[in-house]
Amino acid sequence: MSVSFTAQTMAFQRALESARSAESRLFDDPLAGAFLGRPFRVLAGLARLPVAGGLVARLYDLVFPGPRPSAVARTRLIDDTVAQLVDDGVRNIVILGAGFDSRAWRLPELRHARVVEVDRAGTQTVKAAAVRAAGASVDHVQFLPVDFETDDLATTLRAAGVEDVRALFVWEGVTNYLTAEAVDRTLADLRGVGGPGSVLVFTYVHAGVIDGTATFPEAERWLRNVARVGEPWTFGLRPDQLGDFLAARGYELLWEQSTATAGNRYFPPRGRTDQASELYRVALARITCPD
Repeated sequence: MSVSFTAQTMAFQRALESARSAESRLFDDPLAGAFLGRPFRVLAGLARLPVAGGLVARLYDLVFPGPRPSAVARTRLIDDTVAQLVDDGVRNIVILGAGFDSRAWRLPELRHARVVEVDRAGTQTVKAAAVRAAGASVDHVQFLPVDFETDDLATTLRAAGVEDVRALFVWEGVTNYLTAEAVDRTLADLRGVGGPGSVLVFTYVHAGVIDGTATFPEAERWLRNVARVGEPWTFGLRPDQLGDFLAARGYELLWEQSTATAGNRYFPPRGRTDQASELYRVALARITCPD
């Protein structure tokens, strides 16, 4: 059963990060390797070798400049955001387009939270099998099969009991692969089911990269690579217009930053010079206008 190539590459990037020493890495994802097909799994194994292992990430960055530092910086930023919100009392976590996200297993803050994962049925089947094969349980995670382009997300969430509760919706690495209509529909669905105090943390790409009005050093090759594997970027937003975009849809922007900014906070204290990208961004918004 096939799964998204980007889901595989994201798991691979997390596996590379987890192969680093405890003092150097931003996080540890022990399940990342379980989600990899043979080629990626072999490379992830090589990355754990004492001396030559570091070359794997360097070579990957030469071929695919930008994605890996941005991926691990955004992962750590969202991890910290999830942990902070759970500490603040949020107990319902809904991960949209979950792919091979493993927060339900690796974040101790989620051990006593309700975790709902939303994604295509095929990806969920592969994921659950891989988790079980790695010796972990999936009993504490509720899997909801949804296609964002065609299915009614609100109806599915309500049927699962996600309605009028304070929730954290995590929407990582998804919006740039959707249509504008699907993004609007999803935002409306979340607004319709989220109770008071519900928030959404999500990622997006700078719209100027897609329409050619903004230039970033790594953009051209990054765009070419995602198009080559059949998963082109189709949607973006402009950082200076994000607040108005969200306000028009019943959300209040709490903060927004690039993965470069996040990387500048996380990498140097660990003695690292990784350069994440300004074109990839993370935002946190509060639902202010529930239906």
